[in-house]
Amino acid sequence: MANPWTLVDVRSAYDAVAKAYSATLPDSSFEAPLDMAMIEEFSRQVGGTPERKVIDAGCGAGRMSAHLSAAGLDVLGADLSTGMVRTAHTLHPELAFDVGELAHLPAAPAAADGVLSWYSIIHSSRTALPAIAREFWRVLRPGGVALIAFQAGSGHRTSKRAYGHDVELRTELHAPDDVALHFAEQGFVLQAQLIRSARAMEKDPQAVLLLAKPPEWPPAQEAPVRR
Repeated sequence: MANPWTLVDVRSAYDAVAKAYSATLPDSSFEAPLDMAMIEEFSRQVGGTPERKVIDAGCGAGRMSAHLSAAGLDVLGADLSTGMVRTAHTLHPELAFDVGELAHLPAAPAAADGVLSWYSIIHSSRTALPAIAREFWRVLRPGGVALIAFQAGSGHRTSKRAYGHDVELRTELHAPDDVALHFAEQGFVLQAQLIRSARAMEKDPQAVLLLAKPPEWPPAQEAPVRR
């Protein structure tokens, strides 16, 4: 998502496949057990905060928003694609959804206790990651956490057909250490990192990062230890 043409291209592709996408991936049952363990830890940490607000950044048709809501969290789903947002509203009318880019989320500063980015940065270039990290930092309260999933590797893959439609989608692979570094430069602290092998239906290893915005920023200087 480094330039306007790319944003328009990604939006157009997902507008076209929104209904087919939601039928192919209706809920969280596709996810691997290890991935779900990371989501459960994310939910547990967010659940310890007073109001438990979460932004599902790049929510698609809302399947993970629904999962988080079932866990007792107050969820706002945001997606670049208006078609995806309309589909999410239809499938999950009890939840809140809005149009928004990863680097321009529809939320006030410090509005959320958690940000879920579940395979959302896969259409973002490496150069777009700093802006995304800044935006996640902006919308998170001190002590909040972000969970980011993506295909691990380098380079990109381009598909000419997706979800039964003739649309072009370019998927960016990211090195986990590179993603973690961009978020660390913003001030995030890496709490956990999962890198697992590809399953039969997957082409690449998968990565999930759990990152925290420190409860106090800038960090207080530690008092010297008396000996």
